[in-house]
Amino acid sequence: MNKVLTRKHGKWLARLIIAGCLIHACIALTRKVQAAFLNYQVTTMTAEMNNLKTKTMCVGRFLIDMPADAEVSYRGAMIAGWSIVTYDETDEQFTARLEKREIQLRGEKNERGMPSLESARPFDKHGVHGKVRVFGREWIPGLPHEPITEVVRAEAMIRVQKHSFNLSRKYVADKDLKEFAELVSQFRSRGENEIPTEAGFCFDGGFITEPLQVEQSERTTMFVGLNRHPDVSIALDMTAGISTGETLLERHDRTSAGDEFRSRFHLFKRGTRMLNGQAGDELLERVHELNGNYGHKFMWEAAHNRTDSVFFPLMSFELSTGNSQPGTTVDSSLTDAQALALWDKMLSSLRVRPVVVVEPVAVAPTQAAIGTRANSGMACPASGWWHCLNVLAQDNTRWFQRGQILPKASVQKQQSLLDRLKGSPDLTSKPTVWEFVRIDDGAKDSPGQALGRGSTDKPA
Repeated sequence: MNKVLTRKHGKWLARLIIAGCLIHACIALTRKVQAAFLNYQVTTMTAEMNNLKTKTMCVGRFLIDMPADAEVSYRGAMIAGWSIVTYDETDEQFTARLEKREIQLRGEKNERGMPSLESARPFDKHGVHGKVRVFGREWIPGLPHEPITEVVRAEAMIRVQKHSFNLSRKYVADKDLKEFAELVSQFRSRGENEIPTEAGFCFDGGFITEPLQVEQSERTTMFVGLNRHPDVSIALDMTAGISTGETLLERHDRTSAGDEFRSRFHLFKRGTRMLNGQAGDELLERVHELNGNYGHKFMWEAAHNRTDSVFFPLMSFELSTGNSQPGTTVDSSLTDAQALALWDKMLSSLRVRPVVVVEPVAVAPTQAAIGTRANSGMACPASGWWHCLNVLAQDNTRWFQRGQILPKASVQKQQSLLDRLKGSPDLTSKPTVWEFVRIDDGAKDSPGQALGRGSTDKPA
């Protein structure tokens, strides 16, 4: 009886193992079919994306292409520790804000009850005008037996063509203010879709020309929304001169270890992806939210970027779907294929902005016209033959080199009997006017010889 039961158990166990293998095989096959179908959809969608109308945006030192109907916004940029806020306003609105802010600061006191505003210096240089203000002095106690540190705040309100910029920094020193005056003069206004051709740094409504140093840690962040897909959020962030010790994938592995919700994430892609010679980590996942909604979390981040070049900043690019009000989610309006195709199109377009190097143009000196006149004592305007208009002058037609100082005229003077007995010179120098009569063409004979006006004085 036991043997019969054992045989039956063995048969059932074998059937279960076979059934399990078949189930696993079906699951694996289903996944392969789904992956193949998704690849087909992505390929088809990518072909459609190639016909999508796009616009190119300048962000930092880079360009990126995005859908033409995308809405673009920025978070305040930073340069050399100064926070930058952009205002799209008229000249009159800027003047009103400038005056209102000064009235406000003049009415404030610092922590010791003294006037907070210490200086308000007008600024007007290279088409940039406004005011730089120093205010809000603080006294920070140090350790025992150490002096108290005094710090002040500074801000600038500047106007450049069609945009205004507010720059602020909490703690500044005299050296910072001197460098700041030069930095502000490098600001330029920039239209939303304007792509500068010269070297420099793009941010919201503005552009900072060279020279800039990587140590100034230039930073900007761009946000993109899609009108037809309000649940989609896209962000591009970059900061020069810094790096992180932990890469995106290393950070992901550390924070997701033991995560009870990892089963709710479906991995599309994970690995290294190069962009413009910079290695980066790429992580693409679909998320099944607790409320049943599906969304996407895609991210690329530079890995171990260089800190000695503004063209290799710490940079991250993110795309997420299913976003709604804070704390809530909705179903993604993009399918997996659409999200993957859009991601690849935008990320692949991220590149360093090309710069047109303008070579200095040598300006040929303007040739003086025949008949040009110049006074003695002036630099000769052109190489050639010049005629002295003082008819009593000796050697009244002479050759002069451009830039040579035109001499006074040598004029015969009347001598007394005593002058003759002493042997005094019979010539004197007088101021005169020289007239340009012929361009230097290498001729041996001077106009004076041809016209019978006197001798020549052309150097060998």
